[in-house]
Amino acid sequence: MKSNYKKKLTLSLLIGFLLSSFFSERMEAKIELIDRVIAVVDSGVIMESELNQRVQDIIGRLRSEGTELPPKELLEEQVLERLIIEEIQLQIGDSAGVKISDAELNRALSMLASQNSMNLEQFKKSLDANNESYSKLRDSVRKELIIQRVQRGKVGANIEISEQEIENFLNSEEGRSKLAEQYNVQQILLSLNSEAPESEVNSTKEKGADIIRRYNEGESFEKLAATYSSDQNALEGGSLGWRKATELPTLFSDVVAKMKVGEASELIRSGAGFHIIRLAEKRGDVVKFEDQTLVRHILVQLSEIRSEKQTKDLMNEIYQKLVDGEDFKQLARQYSEDPGSKMEGGELGWSAPDTFDPAFEEVMNSVDTGEVSRPFQSSFGWHILEVLDRRNEDISDDVRKNRAYSIIFNRKFEQELQRTLIELRSESYVDIKLNS
Repeated sequence: MKSNYKKKLTLSLLIGFLLSSFFSERMEAKIELIDRVIAVVDSGVIMESELNQRVQDIIGRLRSEGTELPPKELLEEQVLERLIIEEIQLQIGDSAGVKISDAELNRALSMLASQNSMNLEQFKKSLDANNESYSKLRDSVRKELIIQRVQRGKVGANIEISEQEIENFLNSEEGRSKLAEQYNVQQILLSLNSEAPESEVNSTKEKGADIIRRYNEGESFEKLAATYSSDQNALEGGSLGWRKATELPTLFSDVVAKMKVGEASELIRSGAGFHIIRLAEKRGDVVKFEDQTLVRHILVQLSEIRSEKQTKDLMNEIYQKLVDGEDFKQLARQYSEDPGSKMEGGELGWSAPDTFDPAFEEVMNSVDTGEVSRPFQSSFGWHILEVLDRRNEDISDDVRKNRAYSIIFNRKFEQELQRTLIELRSESYVDIKLNS
């Protein structure tokens, strides 16, 4: 009896083991079919699902653009290589402790939403309506921001641009072309034969003057152009599109250069008749002025050895000394805890708008020139400030130099980035299992 029971138990255990092995193998096969590692990249891996999703995204975009698709095998190889490069950079970011705050991530997503003419909530709903995951997009944008920061650290920090390079660019034909002012111009043409009698000329001038008056009183230039202009672009609101001054007729360029955006010209006579031009928009090398403030301050910070009341009492004592006529510069050198300005008598130099802490800026803007503020608190501590002077500074040259710097920097960045990525790829351990 015991022997028979023993056989049955052994048989049951054997069947159980076989079934367990069978289902285990089936489950493993099923898991492998769902996803698998297709590349090992240093300490990380790339899954087949990642590759498939990225390939499908790219195919969808190429189809929507009407672009012919490359062979699938070639596309998969290219996309996998891109994923490998991204993984290398993400690992560098992780090792360096790069973190993207929720506030920074939300700003990036809000910009993405605004590019689609939506706010963030509308953008989320739009993604839901298209069965797209907001959380996946959020994760994707976070990774992109990490990669951008790694690239700035690895590449941007090594780029040097001299003043001479900037000057050479500004004086080059390319520089003049890229930084040239451009105008978006509209026109109304009232055709007139060059041999027209004086009565017809006067009648056309009166008609033109009436059109200008109606525009200045609020009528749409586009509607007036469609109604009265004999130019071929009349039905497009008389638009001539974006033009550099050198691309406009000389009759127009001299006038446009002196116009404000939204302004319509007086009548301009040419061999074709009378023109009314409107400056719709302007961009490029515009003259720019900036309100600047010359300010000095005394900063006393909160500390463990001095209570908030003691700090306030000290600031009130310093303020009273200033009221009594003591020298601001000497008091700043004696009391200020701002190491950057202390030895300069508290002077911060000429500053542009939005340079300082908002609380500091608010007080500075409310104080008259030559006046000393009462003690006030900012995120840095307690201040007393004095506005020494104000000016409206022409910063056009600085704007031009900054734009030239950006163009040169972006060009060097792209060149250096490609070299750096190739170098990072060659230094990394990569084991591709795509066809295994």
